[in-house]
Amino acid sequence: MTSLKTLDRRGFLALAGGTVGVLAAGQLAPAPVAHAAELDGAPFTLGVASGDPNHHSVVLWTRLVLDPLNAETGGMPAQPVDVQWEVARDESFRNVVQRGSVTALPESAHTVHVLAEDLSPDRWYWYRFLSGGTYSRVGRTRTMPPPGAKADRMRFAFVSCQSWAGGPYPAYRDLAEQDLDFVLHLGDYIYETSGGSLTEFRRLHAQYKTSPDLRAAHARFPFFLTWDDHEVQNNYAGDIAGGAGDGRPFLERRANAYQAYYEHLPMRPEQRPDGPDALMYRRVQYGKLAEFSVLDTRQYRSDQPCGDGRKAPCAEAEDPARTMTGPEQEQWLLDGLSRSKARWNVIAQQTIMAAFDYDLGPGKVVNLDQWDGYPAARSRILGFIAENRPSNPVVLGGDWHTHWVNDLKLDFDDPGSEVVATEFAGTSISSGAGWDADVRAGLVANPHVKFYNGTYRGYVICDVTPQRWRSDLRIVLNAADAASPAFTIAAFEVKDGTPGARRIDVGDGLVGHIVDRATGAPLANVQVTVTGTDGRRISTGTTDTTGEFLAFAPPGDCTVATNGVGYEPVTVAATVRKGVQTQVDVKLERAAVRAGTGRPVPGPQSQATASDIVLSNDMLALAVSAISQDSQLPNVTVGKPLDLAAVGHLDQLDWLNLPYASAVQPRGSNAWQQLTVRSTSVEILSAGGPEAGVRATGTSTAVPGIEVVTTYTVRAREPWVTAESVFTNRGTVPRTFWLGDVVDHDGAGQRSGVAGHGTVTASAPADFTPTAPWIGMTGSDGQTYGLLYDEAGFTAYACGIWVMSQRQVTIEPGAAFTLRRRIAAVHNGGAADPFTVLAAL
Repeated sequence: MTSLKTLDRRGFLALAGGTVGVLAAGQLAPAPVAHAAELDGAPFTLGVASGDPNHHSVVLWTRLVLDPLNAETGGMPAQPVDVQWEVARDESFRNVVQRGSVTALPESAHTVHVLAEDLSPDRWYWYRFLSGGTYSRVGRTRTMPPPGAKADRMRFAFVSCQSWAGGPYPAYRDLAEQDLDFVLHLGDYIYETSGGSLTEFRRLHAQYKTSPDLRAAHARFPFFLTWDDHEVQNNYAGDIAGGAGDGRPFLERRANAYQAYYEHLPMRPEQRPDGPDALMYRRVQYGKLAEFSVLDTRQYRSDQPCGDGRKAPCAEAEDPARTMTGPEQEQWLLDGLSRSKARWNVIAQQTIMAAFDYDLGPGKVVNLDQWDGYPAARSRILGFIAENRPSNPVVLGGDWHTHWVNDLKLDFDDPGSEVVATEFAGTSISSGAGWDADVRAGLVANPHVKFYNGTYRGYVICDVTPQRWRSDLRIVLNAADAASPAFTIAAFEVKDGTPGARRIDVGDGLVGHIVDRATGAPLANVQVTVTGTDGRRISTGTTDTTGEFLAFAPPGDCTVATNGVGYEPVTVAATVRKGVQTQVDVKLERAAVRAGTGRPVPGPQSQATASDIVLSNDMLALAVSAISQDSQLPNVTVGKPLDLAAVGHLDQLDWLNLPYASAVQPRGSNAWQQLTVRSTSVEILSAGGPEAGVRATGTSTAVPGIEVVTTYTVRAREPWVTAESVFTNRGTVPRTFWLGDVVDHDGAGQRSGVAGHGTVTASAPADFTPTAPWIGMTGSDGQTYGLLYDEAGFTAYACGIWVMSQRQVTIEPGAAFTLRRRIAAVHNGGAADPFTVLAAL
């Protein structure tokens, strides 16, 4: 047994300073760096935490770690270490009520779990640890009211999804300043990397706890925790891997992940894993005011149906045997709801329970990893609630990195169906939401969604009394800024005995409506950017289907700039007052014909920069790369369209590989990746007037002597840009080759269309002969992209996620071949066949 001596603080600073935040392998952005000054004092560098309190006990946690960067040992000796602990009624520890000693073992990464028992109910306590003469920071925790006891009020926060790469956790900084009884964490505490070793999972947990704001929240409040997928592997289901990983057996990865999770969090002995298994679902009682059923929707679920993803559900999804929780946990949930005497019955789980159809047409596109992939299981739970009427059912969720307030119904396709429960889903602490625009586009088809916002990161505060439940949706302006201010974006209330939430507070910040100046019609999908007086961008969002936007800025002066396809940009000044929502309404005029830089096409897939060229009119906008390079089209992106959107829509395109010139006929799943035309110059021919034009000049990289010049032209009142590519043989011998274009759409519900062959959704490409000279792609947002050729005589090669034209030509020396087509973007009106609009152009 070892007792740590007093540590050399100077030596520790030299060891850890400036390097704790090393980027985890496989993450997408530079991680914030934690300096030694931001860590707790060694050996308690990762702080303290408490969790899972009941009315007489609570778990206390810490870890001895001299060097959080040392994934193998943490800088600790490979020996047991004595740790003392104390619990007091006061922060100064004059009235100590519990104390003891525990051993931190190297095989558990020197983590400590103390179950402090025989405590008084419904009161706050303070605790600390001692090792080698050094005290930890002081943590604060509390016990719950006894089961069945009267409790007048409960105030807690729920959080989820805290990707390290997403920022330094200003949401936790704001949370730690609140008056709360406890925090409920609904999963994605860490984000896995491709390495699935125990050492790697321990490294990630240590890395995440180098955040001073996360440690502060743990030290101030007890946590109840449950996991989602990223603690192990994205979208895993039961014993089925969600990805390739590092080649180790998946259950070995799961066992390593579960062990590291338990080691680094304040969990009860009942949650200690046994290899790849752990009992995570449990009940929490807060007197007779509330009972929480905390679920585990990963360990026992059926595999996602239909190949997972966001797509139209197949017959497999309807199988009644499919389960999100496993049959035993599902029955446990229903039994608990039937026996509960609590005023509020809370189902605390990971993801969104409400149905959500992303397709604006007659079809259906859903997220198969959410409850939409398990509709029979959802129906059993909601049907049970409707029949047995447990008091005030409320469902809490996370996972989708966005704020939601939903009515839960027996039939989500029937607007008149009874509301049986209320759902609040919280946005992420730091993880991004690249699907935000897809959700917003689909809101009009989902009237049971009472509120949605995906622009901001944050969490939810719940204030509960016997008479009402109030949820405040908190947001931070910038998750990448540790000092980012926080606001309430909206507040909703559920009255005792009446399922369904009503909005009671419009929140702080800016709100407004964007409309057409001439008609007064509301304008959806207009990008709104708020900028401070120092030129710093504060927030960016888009209008919903009613033309409304929500944006936030600290009190003071700012500017609000609009960017909507088909409309001239407008910038207005605004003054934000503290605690008062500021109204900013803007009227926009239809756009003139233009080709120029500085104004990108708005949208979730938009990748062109302000230095690229945009051709636009009152119907659409198309960005052509002048300098940008796409990683999928290395060194050949210049001169090709990157972004495209119709009026009232956002860009959903990945890019148009327009044109290509290949020596062989493109074949296989990578046929789209034609690196065969490289432009050396892009110039604006006409900046505006009756028409605007851009020319890209280059050569084929695959066919010697072939010059390729593409001219893009846009005119008023045309929902297309004309593209003319001239292939000239500058050589001395004839050249035979394949040419054409590729369309790649990356938005939700992506699918291809070929004239005469309908919609293409197959994953493997196949040949088609168009009956009319067009090919196209569409998604769930009601927008269709098309290439309409002046001449037939080509074949289409297509799968569900891209489509290309193929035409073989022979060009004599000095001769040329001209390929003319129109690049169209149009609203399809939600038609059953979204490609009929192309035939009408």
